[in-house]
Amino acid sequence: MVNQIRSDESLQVLVFVVLPLVLLLVTAIIVRIRYTPPSTAKFSTFSASLSRVGREDAYFVYRDNDRRLEFYVGPGNRKQELCLTLPKELPDQVTQEIVPKLVKGLTKLRFQKYKILKEGETKVIASSP
Repeated sequence: MVNQIRSDESLQVLVFVVLPLVLLLVTAIIVRIRYTPPSTAKFSTFSASLSRVGREDAYFVYRDNDRRLEFYVGPGNRKQELCLTLPKELPDQVTQEIVPKLVKGLTKLRFQKYKILKEGETKVIASSP
């Protein structure tokens, strides 16, 4: 009789304590994975990614078949405005070619506010809608 009571108690502990905790943990992991914004946007001809260095500093990396460009963007928060500065040594033809791709990448990476400038200039090349 005593063994029967102990097995019932252990079964109750498993069902009413351990099982809900395991289900809660699995749900938390799924929600975290599903709602974490992506850090890389891959397209057929190029990719754009955001890589963090420390707590606040971030770099935006653009890669295609011909080039790899890396931009320091400071805090990479998706809700605050991101300012992406293109180097002034970059030719205008290349700038016109990659700016639409940068916009596409920033949009896929879920940046709500951004602007793209050329280094040393105040004119905005592209910005969020």
